Amino acid sequence: MTIFLHRVITLLLIAAGFGIFSLQTSTLTHAQTADEALEEHQQMQQSLRDSQTRVDNLDDQRLEMLAEYRSELRRLEDLNSYNENLQELLNSQAAEQQRINEDLAELEAIRRDLVPLMLEMQRAMENFVRLDLPFLPEERASRVQALDNLLKRSDVDIAEKYRRLIEAYIIEAEYGQTLEAYEGTLTTGNQQRTVDFLRLGRTALFYITLDRTEVGIWDSQTNNWHALPNSFVDPVMQAVRMARQQVPPDLLRLPLPQPQPASIATEGAP
Repeated sequence: MTIFLHRVITLLLIAAGFGIFSLQTSTLTHAQTADEALEEHQQMQQSLRDSQTRVDNLDDQRLEMLAEYRSELRRLEDLNSYNENLQELLNSQAAEQQRINEDLAELEAIRRDLVPLMLEMQRAMENFVRLDLPFLPEERASRVQALDNLLKRSDVDIAEKYRRLIEAYIIEAEYGQTLEAYEGTLTTGNQQRTVDFLRLGRTALFYITLDRTEVGIWDSQTNNWHALPNSFVDPVMQAVRMARQQVPPDLLRLPLPQPQPASIATEGAP
């Protein structure tokens, strides 16, 4: 009985030991499963956070790309507008270039016509001066010769030649509207004397000696000087003073030459 009870007790103790061992083993297994579940949950949470971070980053990138896309669209619109404006400028320049080419072609045609005209104007002035009253002969002959030399020069632009020619014509035209007195040399026969000349426009040309004893007038019909009566000394002298602005303007009583025939008066006129 005792041995039997001892064996029973021993078996119970062994069973109890196995139970405790199984319980401990189950407890350890559950503990490990919980830790693994917690770790897996944490990993899942971290994965979710990482995913959310990637989503946030992708959203930021999307917004940046959208902003960049809109910026590029604005740049494209600006470039298109610039290109349209540039094309308009190019079209305008092309039209301007065409107009310039046409003007150059027309200018070349004008140059071809202008050069002969300028030569003819110079010859007309030369003839006009030769047939006109012989006032300021050296000055006017020098101007005509200078024009002739200028028109033959290749290093002077045609515009400058034309300007100088017109300038000479203006000077000649002004002679017909002014009263002028100047000192010069009078040549009669083989005799040369210093006298005062008086020019009434292109109507009459007088001279008076420096001693105021002789006065004369140019006769265009005979191309010679004719002496005037001494009664004209004072009127001519008064006109000389008026021309030199030594006395105020006043009415003049001077003889005038007879009108020339139209063929002579207009011969060589510019």
